Amino acid sequence: MLGTLIVAVVAFAVGYFSYEAWGMGWGITCAVVALVVSWAVLGLLLRLFVNKRQMIIQNIMQVAQNKVNRQLEMFNRRPPSSVNAARQILEKIQFESIRKALVEMEGFKKFYLWNPMLYKQINAMKMQLHYQLREYSKVDELLPKSLLLDPQSLGIKLARMYKNNDPKLDKFYKMRCWRFKGENGAFLASVYAWIKLRQNAADMALDALLRAKKTSDNQVLLENIDRLTNGKVKHYSNSGFGDNWYALALEEPKMKNQRQQGRPF
Repeated sequence: MLGTLIVAVVAFAVGYFSYEAWGMGWGITCAVVALVVSWAVLGLLLRLFVNKRQMIIQNIMQVAQNKVNRQLEMFNRRPPSSVNAARQILEKIQFESIRKALVEMEGFKKFYLWNPMLYKQINAMKMQLHYQLREYSKVDELLPKSLLLDPQSLGIKLARMYKNNDPKLDKFYKMRCWRFKGENGAFLASVYAWIKLRQNAADMALDALLRAKKTSDNQVLLENIDRLTNGKVKHYSNSGFGDNWYALALEEPKMKNQRQQGRPF
């Protein structure tokens, strides 16, 4: 908002003085040039400041990932007492880094006046981080204020609508998710199908998967279509999507007894 106002003022001022000096034609031309140049400069400066803070956040997450990797190496050398104990240690490392990242994100607030869309973009990032922390009340608060463009964000929206028994879930899927193709379309269709199966709507689940098949040959998608077509509803599984699926927290990953395997992971 503020950025638009400044650009408009600059363009008007340049155009006015050019008009006074050289006439109407040059006034309009100079105003347009000033508008384009000032908008480009403002956008460049804003990106520089935003990218700098994003690098700080990425560094926080990278440091946490390095700690997780070192911890996994330790687990490989000395298995933990149980899978749950290992998971709690890893989650503690990840959760601490996420909270640090959320604190850093508060620094974006000063840029919201310059770019109104940034507010919704940052909210989408915050929403995903709160989801990882399982702070679902915060997620529900941020979702209406977030710019949902990527499949993972939309998957979270579907998951929360399902958990909250939102009657608009089907409408949201048709309006926002059907347009995705390829792997992204397969993922969203599979999330929606999993939800519809839990709602005893197998026909709607299969229909979503068949629509996604038109633009995707994803193996998980094809296997689930085969299962539903043959009435094997209980064998439906999205585990093939790995972390993208389990990040939605609709299912817990199935983990074998690690002491029997001789490895923690």
